[in-house]
Amino acid sequence: MSENTEPTEESIQESPPATEPQEEVNEEEAATASDENTEPQAAQTVSESEPAEESSSVEEQLEDLENIEFPEASFDMLLMQHHTQAMLALGLIPDPATGKVIKNKSAAKFHIDMLSIIQERTKGNLNDGEAEALNGVLHNLRMMFVNNP
Repeated sequence: MSENTEPTEESIQESPPATEPQEEVNEEEAATASDENTEPQAAQTVSESEPAEESSSVEEQLEDLENIEFPEASFDMLLMQHHTQAMLALGLIPDPATGKVIKNKSAAKFHIDMLSIIQERTKGNLNDGEAEALNGVLHNLRMMFVNNP
């Protein structure tokens, strides 16, 4: 708040009609009256209603998440998960929750590195299709990483 509360010449010239200052006085009296809590209750009601709307929305979203049927866990799903996260981090696809494109090169590098570790640790244990899919995903992500400033 400002330190100087006295009216200036400009504020007097631009002051509203006489009825409005009277209303301000009444609001101040109501706010400062010790046994009248109408003003704080009104503010409290507004602040309580907003979180109620938000919480119901959050509750609906949580309920929707509980009802999602996930596909069967597989090696392909593991690759797809890291691939999608890397694409999001590179800013190549928008965040499905916000619709915004956010670039985070270190997050993209993390997911590419995770796929590299999977490649190293599973060498010789993957069938031809799995090895080919992993090599292809890694190659594509690495190319996108270096070509995406």
